[in-house]
Amino acid sequence: MTMNLNKIVLTKILDIMPENLKPVTLLMDVLDIGKESAYRRLRGEKPFSMEEIYKLSLVLNFSLDEIISNDKSDAAAFNHIGTIRQNPSKNLLEFFRYYESYLQRLIDSENSEITCTLNHFLHTMFINYEHLFKFIYYRWMHQMTDVPLNYLYSEVVISKEIKESCERMSFLNTKIRKLSLIVDNNLFLNLIKEMQYFYVRGLLNEIELDTLKVELHKYLDDIETTINKGINTTGTQIEIYLSVLYINSTTTYTTWDDSSESAFWHHYGYPIYTRNKEITARHKLWIDSLKKYCTVISQSNELLQAEFLNKQREYIDNIAVNILL
Repeated sequence: MTMNLNKIVLTKILDIMPENLKPVTLLMDVLDIGKESAYRRLRGEKPFSMEEIYKLSLVLNFSLDEIISNDKSDAAAFNHIGTIRQNPSKNLLEFFRYYESYLQRLIDSENSEITCTLNHFLHTMFINYEHLFKFIYYRWMHQMTDVPLNYLYSEVVISKEIKESCERMSFLNTKIRKLSLIVDNNLFLNLIKEMQYFYVRGLLNEIELDTLKVELHKYLDDIETTINKGINTTGTQIEIYLSVLYINSTTTYTTWDDSSESAFWHHYGYPIYTRNKEITARHKLWIDSLKKYCTVISQSNELLQAEFLNKQREYIDNIAVNILL
């Protein structure tokens, strides 16, 4: 790390850290280092590693872009959750804790908005649906962790910490002001194909599949209510766009106050994200261009509403009959 970058990191930490905390105590706790090592970093004698900057950015809620862009104007950094050396379930818990702070930041803002493009469902969309959340968690664990190939759905155990985080996120979700969703007719199909894969493999039994089917119907019923009213049960204003074209990536674009953030979901677990202004501006441009092929179906276009909802119900009803793999 250059000395200039190290100075920028120190300035950022001292500017935004809580007044009731001493800098040396913060560094010792977050970085798990001794007092002398913390003082050496504060004096600039030992530069921060990139991993240390990342840990501090999570605790103090600043973006790596804010650091990199000050050191090098043409550079952009993507933030990520956890590390490749860490157990994936711990990375997921780390993301949930980040997501809690993300929601709180939006709630504290006077003017915030989230726009999502979806080609698959996310963990955070199912935190109030026990069995759907469990399946998404199982699906992700089966792919990302070192479990046996024949790891059964019934064997998955969700930790107490994750359950408690879900409860907190559920409460924070009720405070979100405005959410826009861009979806296509394959939204439920992608998830159902994955359920069918594990069912055909014998890793998900008939009773479990039927339980998921019931909860999928409940989730779709809730979506229908939201489409009809334009708000969800907690009062969040929701606008749903139905795209004629296939949505090829799951992303979120968030604005609050004078800030913006773009997140790109490369798998179910957690995204990479950035607050680099050039990248978020390009992301918004892509989302706006996608809307050219969309029709708003929340509180309007009842024919399209019915076609969309009926198609999703057809997928759900035939989950154990019409294997689509």
